[in-house]
Amino acid sequence: MKAARLFKIKEDLQVVNVPEPVPGRGEVLINIMATGICTSDLHYRDGSSKIKALPITLGHEIAGLIQDVGDDATLFSVGERVGVYYLITCGKCHNCKMGRENYCQYAEMLGKTIDGGFAEYLVVPERNLFRLPRNVSLAQGALISDAIGTPFHALTRARIQMGETVMIVGIGGLGLHAVQLARVMGATTVIAVDINDEKLSTATIVGADFVVNAASESLLDNLSHITAGAGVDVVVDFTGNPTSLRQSLNALAFGGRLVSVGICPVDFVINPYHDLLLKERSIISSADQLHRDFEIIVRLIESGTINLDHSVSHKVPLSEINYGMQILEEKIGNPIRVVVSQE
Repeated sequence: MKAARLFKIKEDLQVVNVPEPVPGRGEVLINIMATGICTSDLHYRDGSSKIKALPITLGHEIAGLIQDVGDDATLFSVGERVGVYYLITCGKCHNCKMGRENYCQYAEMLGKTIDGGFAEYLVVPERNLFRLPRNVSLAQGALISDAIGTPFHALTRARIQMGETVMIVGIGGLGLHAVQLARVMGATTVIAVDINDEKLSTATIVGADFVVNAASESLLDNLSHITAGAGVDVVVDFTGNPTSLRQSLNALAFGGRLVSVGICPVDFVINPYHDLLLKERSIISSADQLHRDFEIIVRLIESGTINLDHSVSHKVPLSEINYGMQILEEKIGNPIRVVVSQE
């Protein structure tokens, strides 16, 4: 089969022939039809986020058709449309038992520590699969595991209460879905912040009440007007930009929560007394998602509560994987999510 593999940091992926995997006990073989390109894939390629070993097949947002099943794999049938949870967890360590499998002590991550989805086929444990709603394409379904699952988990950690104001910073593949999920979780007012007017326009289409272009407008002045000076209750930051994190922290109301999701490569300095204690603010981190999240997400998609019509902005074949990564990196055509598609 063909797979796009990273052989050397800071170099393009190479599409090469590798052996097709065979499912073992409790495993299934997936005919991969779509894999989303995430900003994390750029980080792995460029070395700003460490991977386990080279060479490796990147890609962790995966959807496809079940091609074959191994012995004792009884939960799915050949031909079913499925998404893949990208964390292969043990289910036995302390974190797994406590419902924090995203911090499994022995986890392997598809596309980071073991071969992932920029390929034609993939073998995974059947427990890592979830059925896709019939009303989404496979390209859209590939996004559930990360571009939808990650903001879902982040907003869950934010503990949104009915009537609160939520600000989403960074309207890319994750932020666009966070705008919708914030409303589902009880936000009365949702504010989208980005530096690209086209992305902000899309955020309005999917439900943002207010949008702010942080490059051309004063964020804090706009927020003061929107909230009558009270500040926002929750900020979810997908940028990982220290300037953005500082502005987000300053924007919080009394009791406000800042949820940091984007990878910040540098130190972010806070004053615990002035930034947090005086207003009982909190900074919360959020990483990945939980397998149980997917059942809820799928129901929201099936009911039409989450709109994925604008989620996939670009598609490329596996042979053009490097161009797909270039689209994301250079923001060609204002990408929301670029998907390697074999549909």
